[in-house]
Amino acid sequence: MKHLTKANRTTVDMTTGNLFWKIILFALPVMATTAMQLLYVTIDLMTVHYGDSADSMGAIASNNALINLIVVVFTGVSLGVNVILSEAKGANNPEKAEKIMHTSLLFALISGVGVGVLGFFISDDLLRMMGTEAHYLEKATLYLRIYFTGLPFLMLYNYAAQMLRAQGDSRTPFFILMISGIINVAFDCLFVFPLKMGVAGVALATIMSEGVSCVLSILALAKGRRAYVRFSFKKLRIDRASLHEMLRVGLPAGLQGFFFSLPNVFIQSSLYTIDPGNVNLENGATASANIEGYYHTMVDAICTSVMTFVAANAGAKKAENIKKVFLYGLFWGSAACAIIALLTAFLNRPLLSLFVSHEESLAAGRDRLYIIGFLYFFELTMHLTGALLRGLRHSSIPMWTTLLFCTVMRIVLILTVFPLEFFHTVSWLYALFPITWIMTSLSNGVAILILVPKSIRRIRDAASEEKKQAELAKESA
Repeated sequence: MKHLTKANRTTVDMTTGNLFWKIILFALPVMATTAMQLLYVTIDLMTVHYGDSADSMGAIASNNALINLIVVVFTGVSLGVNVILSEAKGANNPEKAEKIMHTSLLFALISGVGVGVLGFFISDDLLRMMGTEAHYLEKATLYLRIYFTGLPFLMLYNYAAQMLRAQGDSRTPFFILMISGIINVAFDCLFVFPLKMGVAGVALATIMSEGVSCVLSILALAKGRRAYVRFSFKKLRIDRASLHEMLRVGLPAGLQGFFFSLPNVFIQSSLYTIDPGNVNLENGATASANIEGYYHTMVDAICTSVMTFVAANAGAKKAENIKKVFLYGLFWGSAACAIIALLTAFLNRPLLSLFVSHEESLAAGRDRLYIIGFLYFFELTMHLTGALLRGLRHSSIPMWTTLLFCTVMRIVLILTVFPLEFFHTVSWLYALFPITWIMTSLSNGVAILILVPKSIRRIRDAASEEKKQAELAKESA
């Protein structure tokens, strides 16, 4: 890999060189970063499981689907920042990139504070709406309220991380989260074991570590030696054109995440109806869901890389690289899915045992893990096709296909088919995931066949026109 020199070990040139290796080298720190974020929840669960009670573990776990549902809309918009900032860098337009950076950070702060305040006051109502078990409710509400107070930190970090990646730096966000992760573990242990603070302790540890990651990421944007553009408090203002562009690309991605997460609330509520009061069934599902989160980090990191590389090459008007980037992403994603299948087949019990020990919980977790883990390739194709479309600014297409199949179809099946005696089982409930992944992938594939050739022609035409203008200017000179 001779293309990696001392000058570019931190940032990656996404438009030249051996893109096959650059994509995975860019994706690995993204993967590690997301895994580190998941460790917050995993460590919270394990700490209260051993240091407090199983009820505390269930209370924290009952928040997962709801937190993802609320936060994903606003963090999804940060993908729009990634796309337009990558384009600006590819087109060598630092003035535009600077406006995008400062506008998006201010938007992240305002939206984080607004959602955090609202969420704090309606936490109890939200948990009751999603059918949280009564014996979890008090602790779950306490955890959620504390979590919402730290939401501005989480928003700012996620936006800053996307901006660093858009500039070709996927390593710094990982190192930042590694530091904050160590802080999270230390305060988890302090608050839960000696101080006996239970769910309040792990929630406080989480927002403290998020605060650290927020400050460090802002400093990285301001002080980065090889940054394309730098953050400055003096330039912190909303540029309407940049905000409009960011929302036009990013809001569909945020809504797509919302549509993708919304049925998970229904699925979690439906699980309670299979065997009401069976804590082992619920804990097994929670354990499996936590493992799946780490599976998702592998696939999502590769898809994020594909989206970033596609946007950068579109901005640089290098149409010939776009197909290559997608195919390379498919290769690396397929390799990740093969690893996921092997982990599911041979290490399901050790992995589940990290979270639960009861045999019934282990069996319940294994049933879900088999369905998800062995069919994860279809989630890859769904996200990868969406990443290609989003990188080319066709962000609304994956939003609508996700709404149709991952939201409407899942909810309709839960309300109509799942209550029937034959289908009222854990296996049929979780089968909704791969069924809807396949349908969404096929729909995105049709959109790609129609829209991507047009986008590539438009990029090639723009490159030809730019070349022609340069030649005319040279002749005039």
